[in-house]
Amino acid sequence: MVDNSSGDGTPKAFWRPTGAAAASITIVALPGFLIGAYAPEIKEDLSFGDTELGALLTFGYLVSSIVMSSAGGVADKRGPQLILRIGVAIAALAAFLTGIISNTYLLLLLCIGLNRVAEGIIQPATNTLISTGVAADRQGIAMAVKQSAVPFSTALAGFAVPTLGILFGWRGAFLVFSFLAIPAWFIIPKVVVSKSKSFPSRRDMWGSRHLQIISMAGAFSGAAVVTVSGFLTTTAKNAGYSESFAGLILGLGGVVMIIARLGWGYLADRFSFDRFKAVAISLLLGSFAFILFSIGSKGSVLLGALFVFGIGWSWPGLLLLGVIEQHPEEPGAATATLQTSIRLGAMISPIGFGLIADSFGYGVAWMCSFGATLLGSVLMLFASKATQQR
Repeated sequence: MVDNSSGDGTPKAFWRPTGAAAASITIVALPGFLIGAYAPEIKEDLSFGDTELGALLTFGYLVSSIVMSSAGGVADKRGPQLILRIGVAIAALAAFLTGIISNTYLLLLLCIGLNRVAEGIIQPATNTLISTGVAADRQGIAMAVKQSAVPFSTALAGFAVPTLGILFGWRGAFLVFSFLAIPAWFIIPKVVVSKSKSFPSRRDMWGSRHLQIISMAGAFSGAAVVTVSGFLTTTAKNAGYSESFAGLILGLGGVVMIIARLGWGYLADRFSFDRFKAVAISLLLGSFAFILFSIGSKGSVLLGALFVFGIGWSWPGLLLLGVIEQHPEEPGAATATLQTSIRLGAMISPIGFGLIADSFGYGVAWMCSFGATLLGSVLMLFASKATQQR
């Protein structure tokens, strides 16, 4: 029987926990996309190149991986409200400091690192919030709404370039968005978590064979798609678009991705299908976006953006839902294991992409992303088989 009641017997809510999770993700994801959207301006302002941009993103993912692997199951034990409020406060502070003190590459690096501490706290806690605070038959759309906060952040960052960027510059955009944390703090609800059950250790979670395969697939998939947030606007500018229009491509792509992720959530709640096979298909079809990026013309870059945002990056909510369904008793710890692996892949790819782009050009770098996506798709099919044998 599906559990649709909270610990005290009252029906579980939907909008407040879902909205709180989405708001928390928006606040912590937005700074990374602002870096990508303003990349041409920031690189010129602070005098660094694509390799340093990649190192900036890599450092951030390293920090979030370390924090997430250590703190992933805390919300399962103590409840997500306090954990999320701590994470939101840290994220707001990081964005505020980015706008105030980021006058050198090193200071920007430290601010991004602080933001990724918040991400390592927030990401698994939002999964616990939805798993424990939303009825089981609505968790698909709830997870889709939460994960749509990522493309919503992409859209905000993209639209900020021709609006806030013109008025206040890139530092001003960080300052403005830091205040989004205030309403998010107050809407995070308290939900009941079990105090009596035992929780698996980190070694137990990492030792699970099906989670190992899912995590490997996630690592390669994350390595590929994260390059889009950091290097798409530069690719669009190299193709001949203005800096403002390049930002708009990122923003419009975010809107397309929101629609795609909500579509997957709607289908997941209404139909029974293999979540991992669906993710594999999305990755396979979306991989062609990187071929289009490698061509480097105006038309191919625009079409590639529609492909990668509408198909190739539409899967995270569905993948997290699949893991939660496999581990309903420890959603935070299980999804933290997956998301740590995704960030390990994302940690390596930006600096690798930057080095390849500086040495051989963007075309070669995007084809490497194409290969990583194909490998992620194949591994996701193996993950599907492993979960069926579990």
